[in-house]
Amino acid sequence: MKKICVVVACVLLQACTTVGSVDRPESYYQDAPSSLQDGLVEGAIFGDDKKIVELLNYQVELPEKNRIAILKLSSDNYWRFYSNDFTQLNDSLIESLITKLRASSRVYDASFLPAMLVSEKRTVPVLREAAARFQADLLMAYRSSCQSYQKYRFIDPNESKSYCSVEAVLLDIRSGIVVKSVVSTEDFTARKSTNDTNFSETIKKAELEAVAKALGNVANEIVTFLKNVPTIKHS
Repeated sequence: MKKICVVVACVLLQACTTVGSVDRPESYYQDAPSSLQDGLVEGAIFGDDKKIVELLNYQVELPEKNRIAILKLSSDNYWRFYSNDFTQLNDSLIESLITKLRASSRVYDASFLPAMLVSEKRTVPVLREAAARFQADLLMAYRSSCQSYQKYRFIDPNESKSYCSVEAVLLDIRSGIVVKSVVSTEDFTARKSTNDTNFSETIKKAELEAVAKALGNVANEIVTFLKNVPTIKHS
């Protein structure tokens, strides 16, 4: 694989951040009913105070072992078919994400939701049904984006400082509730090497590295969250 010079700026700039939603304390459910009679269906909660109260009071419980369906919402392909380098980087990114999720004691499978099940209309009810057909207990939907700090190109045309962010939500398929949200941002510096065809190639490789790190952070947050989720009690 071609060598590129990528210096992650977390240590220098302290700009790498991962922020996840905070789990509810147990005390929240002491005097509140923990049932959701009809599930979350499209249009059902508008003006329905009873449904809103049910959603707010619902305590999520999951099976001892779960399947996580993964759905990427952003459409970027990171030059996947430009060269073998990009194919390997993409494959490594996906493998790392799935490996981290499957390492959880609460997960027996983490796989991408089959494309044939996903329609263009990506509302919560539609995604719930697609994930249910895949027999997934949870759906992790995410999108990634990268931006460059343009002023650094004026200082050195062969160097770029950029950041990539991954936004992710974890949806409980049984209730339709978003049980976890995470945003992770990774800053990095990329410098063109003599082996790179052009500077755009250098940036794209560096972005893939940053996205991989951010996705790893998201996976860690989800694994930590799953450790604390109550197990469904079978009657």
